[in-house]
Parts: sequence; structure tokens; C-alpha cells
Amino acid sequence: MSPVTAPSATRPDEATAALQARLTAAGITPSLLVTDADILEPHLRDWRGWHRGEGLALARPRTVAEVQAVLRACHDLRLPVVPQGGNSSMCGASVPASGRPSAVVLSLSALDRIRHVDASGWNLVAEAGCTLGAVQAAARGVRRHFGLDLGARDTARIGGLVSTNAGGMGVLRYGTMRDQVLGLEVVLADGTLWSGLRALRKDNSGLDLKQLFIGTEGTHGVVTAACLRLHPPETHVASLLLALPDLASANRVAEIALRLGGRALSAMELVPGMGLALAAQVLGGPLPVPGNHAWNVLLHLAGEEQVEPLAEAIASGTIEQGAAVDGVLAQSGAQEARLWALRDAFSEAHRLLGLSFRFDLAVPVGKITDLAEMLMPPVLGLAPGARFFVFGHLGDGNLHVSIAQPERADAATFATLRPAIEKVVHEMVWQMGGTISAEHGIGQLHREELALQKPPEELALMRAVKGMLDPKGILNPGQLLPD
Repeated sequence: MSPVTAPSATRPDEATAALQARLTAAGITPSLLVTDADILEPHLRDWRGWHRGEGLALARPRTVAEVQAVLRACHDLRLPVVPQGGNSSMCGASVPASGRPSAVVLSLSALDRIRHVDASGWNLVAEAGCTLGAVQAAARGVRRHFGLDLGARDTARIGGLVSTNAGGMGVLRYGTMRDQVLGLEVVLADGTLWSGLRALRKDNSGLDLKQLFIGTEGTHGVVTAACLRLHPPETHVASLLLALPDLASANRVAEIALRLGGRALSAMELVPGMGLALAAQVLGGPLPVPGNHAWNVLLHLAGEEQVEPLAEAIASGTIEQGAAVDGVLAQSGAQEARLWALRDAFSEAHRLLGLSFRFDLAVPVGKITDLAEMLMPPVLGLAPGARFFVFGHLGDGNLHVSIAQPERADAATFATLRPAIEKVVHEMVWQMGGTISAEHGIGQLHREELALQKPPEELALMRAVKGMLDPKGILNPGQLLPD
């Protein structure tokens, strides 16, 4: 793969001037390209504040044709391009990688139209800049449901969700973002447009090209629109929080809930008492269950028929069998919203813990509580007093583990333990047949660890596909693939 370099004029201002000249010659308005440092700066750092790169300019196209023009010019000039949606990446994939040449940040936020909604065909077409919340609203407008949901629904955008194969809280029933995508529209590195917005549920006519772009974090092409699958409306819903006697009981709750809830069971979250307490501090208001047990399971059931009897059966069944010791079934929309607002606040709640090392892990379903329990002793051996904020998606094996500094500990000293703690966590996950990235992607945060998880043959295949689609290596360099 050719190295990414600026044109013969290596100074950033000369490279930007060359890019602007190409765009002007193509009939693109000068206002599309922004170089003002104050405007550019927020697009160079991720929302967590962990990653920051260098930027030549911010490109803000309003049409797919303008996206093509930007990529065509950058390809000719060998300028790195970083596609960006809501900049809500958890791993730094949406900002220029640090230590790399200055990049053109390609914001897709202005491509925010719902192009088409086909209720009878159970699909809609949304541009890459549409927020998840806007897509959900468009589906509700025709009495349909879009299956993906996560806390950042009002900031995360469709292009980014496709590019990271986002998961969220409805995977148990609907699958990941990959399962919601019927077709894609993508601009390739050289500006070529591939229009694959097909609404087919079954198409066995060759390679499924859209899979080359889902989950590849903008390194293969720039997603400009997606044809998305719709589902029957969730006209009846019920949410239930169960308090557990211990962590191991979560597996028993899951078995009972899956058996009694069936297809109505939409989400099943492992929720720690620590998380509820922190979230309550963030949001204000009381805890949902008196006593705040150490471990809880939060369930959501939905369907076109009454699901509250199923929730009641799960509650009584788990308590009668000793898998749960207490519970609360939401009695109103406000109570249900409160339960899920607490869960949504977990990301913000981390700020109350000081420095923490966060992991997005997945193991085969059924091993999730084993992973949580087995991680704690070796980590505490390295960092006595470390606090564990452990939560996740019980139904799909995805565990989020945050290891926070001990109370009143020095953050700088704790920070030096990060490599050793990461080594322990990653090796344990791999030994259990798991992965270090379940739904957040690789980005620039985990790309070197990817070389330890993937065999050389698999990495070689990934590099070969990247080299074919982006031979000059301009798309999101320093992301996903290890050096």
C-alpha cells in the first residue's frame, strides 16, 4: 500500500490551497472547505478526550456529488481523509489518528435526509448524517420500529453506526447494525459512487458487497446512505428490574427470561448497584429498588400484543426459584423511562470515578458472569483497591468492564498500571474464546491488540481487501489495522 503523503507542496497551507483549487475547478463552492482553527478543533478530538489528531481542513458536503468531489481531489493529491458523523466513537475512529499526517475531516452531518420510507416494503433509506433518533422517529411515523437503540441515539449518526457495526441494547431481539442494513450507498476512495441501495431480503447473486463496508470504520469507503430494515411496531412494552442475590444468579435469570419471554424479550442488561447509584447521582432522584443490591438485571419486553403478563411471569418465576430477591415492574411510561434513563447514564457516570480503564469485551453467551468474576482477583493483585464498574448485555455475551482508580488514590500512579491490567484482561478474554471489541470497534485505541487476537492469515486478508479498495491508503489511516 502506498504511503500517504501530501502533494509536492508539503506545507499544510499549500496542501489545503491545492485541495481548494481542485474543488473550485470542479464547481464546488469555496464554503464547503473550512480551515478556521476554532471551527476545526472540535472535529480533531474525540468526545472522551482520549484522542486528538492534526487536521488540514474540515469538508462539509451537502450532497453525495460533493462527497465524490472531495474524495476525488484528496485521492489525486494523496491527502488523508477521515469520515466523521456524530463523533461519538468510543475508540477514536472518527478523528484523525495521532502521529499521522494532517487529514481532511469529511463531515457527513449535512447529509441528513430520510430519502424514502416504504412501510409496505418494511424499509427506509436514510442518509449517513441522519441521527439514530431521527430514523427511529421516521419508523414510528409509519407504525414501524427500527431495531437498533443506544444511549447516544440523538448524536450517533447512521453512517457511523454502519461503519462500526454498532450494537446497543436491542441486539438480543434485532441483532447488530449489520442485521439492520439491506443495502448501502458508498463513495470509494477515488470518488467512485457505488449505489447498492437494494431493499432485497434475499439476494444470492454473488458477493454481498455491503459487508465490505459494515464494521470497517471508514477505512474502505465513505457510507453516504443506507437502506434499513424495519420491524413491527412495539405497541406494547414492559420493563422489569430484578435484584439478584449474587452475580452467578444472572445466568439463571437469563435462562428463565429467555424461556418465558421468547421473542418478546428485547433487551436483557446486567446492571450493577454501583452503576445505579452513580447514575442516580448524575440524574438526581431515588433508586428504583430499596437497598440497592450489588447485581441486577434490567429486562425490556415488546410486541404487538400484551407483554406485561410475560414480565410478571418472569418476575414471579425468578423470585420463586431464588434467582432474584426483589424486583420492580414499571407501572407507567414515566417509570419505564426512568429505568432506562439510569442505564443510559452509565457512560456519563464514569466521570464520578476518576481515572478508569474501560473494556468492551465479548465471550460466548453463558460465560459472561464467569468473565466478570475471574477478572477481579488478578486485577486486584495488580491494583489493590481498584473499583469495578461492570455492566453489559447479558443476552449476547457483551460485557463492559471499567476498572477505576481506588478511592483517594493518585491517578498518575494508577495510570502506570494500565499496560499490565490490559494484558491480564485481554489474555483472559482470548482464553475464553472472546474478543476485546464487541460493539465499539477498534479505531486507533485497539488496533495493535488486534494483531494479538487475529491470526496472521486473517490480518493478511484484511490488508488485501483494504489495499484493493484504497490503494493509496488515504481513508482513515492509522485506524483499525495494526502496523
